[in-house]
Amino acid sequence: QFGAVVLAAGYKPYEPAEGEFAHLGYGELPDVITNAQFEEIAKAGKVTRPSDGKEAQSVVFIQSPGQGDDADFDYAGAVTSLVALKQATYVREDYPEDGKAFVFYQHMRTPGLQENFYKNIQQDTGIFLTKGEVVSVSQNGAGLIVEADNTLLGEKVQVKADLVVLATGMVPAT
Repeated sequence: QFGAVVLAAGYKPYEPAEGEFAHLGYGELPDVITNAQFEEIAKAGKVTRPSDGKEAQSVVFIQSPGQGDDADFDYAGAVTSLVALKQATYVREDYPEDGKAFVFYQHMRTPGLQENFYKNIQQDTGIFLTKGEVVSVSQNGAGLIVEADNTLLGEKVQVKADLVVLATGMVPAT
């Protein structure tokens, strides 16, 4: 006898369709990657740019597509919020003096005791968190420029970045 059955079938990282996130530079700019690709880079050593292998000391994490609809990416949720926060700490650990991580989100989800992790991240002066719509990512010399509207600051924001990471989420394996 039993009371419940949990089927944990797993997941696979979401792969954006061609042109799906063109306004964010995905598929066109080599230094705009998914969170799964970022994890592979971090696993190999210090956080670097795919385009030239140079240090990525300024990294922007985009939790939402910025289409003006206050929505997250498909398959986004608490896990993708927590992954972005974790990956922001990788940048700070690899580059403790000059590393900067910028997290733009529509909804930051940190359920239960994970709220403590979020509060701890907020204390790091090298990690900038704000609600905002990222409207574009463009090439700027060897780096990138990320533009966001409707931030908590109430103004448009431009951030120079070495690398941009899209929190594309997880697709159920079933």
